[in-house]
Amino acid sequence: MKKNLIIICLVILLTSCQRSSNESPTDVNSPHTPSPSFTPKPTKTKKPSPTPDPRTEYEDEYVFGFLGDDPYEPVWDESVMGFTYQEDDPREKVVIDENFNVPAGETFTFENVIVLVQPTKRDDIEVYGTLIIKDSLLIWLQTEYQQCRLRIKSGGILIIENSYSFWGNQYWVNWEYENGSTIKFDHFIGDPWTSIEGSVDYTAINYSTVKLTFSNHTHDTTMRISDSHHLWFEIFPPEGTHVISLPEKLQWSDWDLSDLWENTTIVVTDSYIYERDVSLSNNTHVTVVDTPSGFSMGWAIYKNEPGFVNCELRGLGEPGNEKGVYYEEMTWDLPCNNSSLTIKNSLLERAWPVTWGYIHLKVFDSFLVDIRNYGGPATMEVYDSTVDIAAAYQGGRIYLENSPVREAIEVKDAYSLIYGFGISDGYNILESDGGRFILLEEAGAPW
Repeated sequence: MKKNLIIICLVILLTSCQRSSNESPTDVNSPHTPSPSFTPKPTKTKKPSPTPDPRTEYEDEYVFGFLGDDPYEPVWDESVMGFTYQEDDPREKVVIDENFNVPAGETFTFENVIVLVQPTKRDDIEVYGTLIIKDSLLIWLQTEYQQCRLRIKSGGILIIENSYSFWGNQYWVNWEYENGSTIKFDHFIGDPWTSIEGSVDYTAINYSTVKLTFSNHTHDTTMRISDSHHLWFEIFPPEGTHVISLPEKLQWSDWDLSDLWENTTIVVTDSYIYERDVSLSNNTHVTVVDTPSGFSMGWAIYKNEPGFVNCELRGLGEPGNEKGVYYEEMTWDLPCNNSSLTIKNSLLERAWPVTWGYIHLKVFDSFLVDIRNYGGPATMEVYDSTVDIAAAYQGGRIYLENSPVREAIEVKDAYSLIYGFGISDGYNILESDGGRFILLEEAGAPW
């Protein structure tokens, strides 16, 4: 099936299109960095229990460490840094790319097959009708991060039963559930990071994976989650002032978030709370209280109207300290976009500020996992910090000084530039479509 619609990308906060084909401010909703949960051990280590509890198999240090006993389950392949199907899996292999879609009013079913998603360019798989996946395995074989998203459009329905979906190499996979979509999971296990925008009807039961970002435009959403083996929420509260206390991590718990967004019911029952992130955007003031087990946070900093403003953040966590920093009380205030974060009796583990528009952002002395400049024509400067991934798009510019980069530098699109001085070796450099990474011999942002 060929696409018959042109994707029109809107440059507004937390929309699900991307500025450079698939890149946009929405990517603040993307996974911030690979964590141990994404890299299963080759062998399993179960927690001892005097009373057998079937849930304990999901409590391994690596969240997908329980996979591999059944020939229909995927297995980790260290040589490609991703998952693959087992050699004795007898199911037929089907290859699709970004040209696959499901038109409105139609239903397409994958059943008892291995689906290899092999995109040839940056574009999305779009579902306007109903896509059903049963007893199947999806392996995403992208050639760059977030190259091909599964996008459930308004009126679209995604139903997954007793199936798996994993990336087949090191490149992250993202799925988007747009306003008016319906999602139904029954024993779905996989690593795509997913996001909702607007009003979504969402159900996940029977030990399904739930890795989900709520945009600040969430409204009229109904979400029912029970017995999730792995629950990871990223929460963008709406504009205004909010006080949030997060449930303890690595516990089977109930959680009700129904009072955060308009006309929304979000009820989690007896699910394994793996992570809970809080992210900020313009005109948002959040206080996180009584969360000693730790949380991480993103910060979307943008200005769409001409006229630059200067923003500065200091001490978001501690460079090199992966365990995080406990604060009895601490406030970071950004007048440039009318936002703030206050932490009381809580542990901040890591942060990922992103920016676009008429912003000059400087960050000092922080632990940063995934910084991104979406351009138009923002600049970002980072000093004396730990950085896992730095990325620039659409003419965005980043300067890194005395800040080790542990994973990757990604520069995409003409006039996008990342400069580095005094940064460590060992990172991957991903340059495409005219983007460039430049090592400097002298300190100082070259603008």
